[in-house]
Amino acid sequence: MAQRRPRKSAREVEARERVRARRAEHWARERQLEDLATDYEVAAQEITDVTTEAEEKIAAYAARLRGEAETAKQELRDRQTESVGQMLKLDGVRSVADRLGESVDTVRKVAARPDRAPERGKLDHGLAAARSTGQEAAAGQPVTRPIPPANAAATASPGPATAGPAEQSAASA
Repeated sequence: MAQRRPRKSAREVEARERVRARRAEHWARERQLEDLATDYEVAAQEITDVTTEAEEKIAAYAARLRGEAETAKQELRDRQTESVGQMLKLDGVRSVADRLGESVDTVRKVAARPDRAPERGKLDHGLAAARSTGQEAAAGQPVTRPIPPANAAATASPGPATAGPAEQSAASA
């Protein structure tokens, strides 16, 4: 004999349909929430990528600007050195320092910048063979001494090449 199936009542059928509809809505909502969460995570990663790329561009731009600024500042320092050198040819260190509103040491440092050394080596020893010793004569003119040639350093007489502390204090007084 065949086994009989129990009859389903109309209530059971309606209840099952309501449950299936709720489950379908639940899964549709879950899929939608999952899609939105995925979209959120992708956007967050893209924000990180955009930020990283922007920071790299900013760093590269800043480095380029710093390089350009250094180049411009070096050109201006060269102009300062040239101006101070020309001024020292015409007047004493103290007078130049007073005129520029700088200390005597600052004027000496500007005049002796190492980045200007190659041009100093090009000076004609006949015309511009004098260098200020940091002292001034009674008339306010710098006391100069000849600049020895580059190979004469080994044969030069021993002794200080620049003015000593007593001479510097006398020159700055």
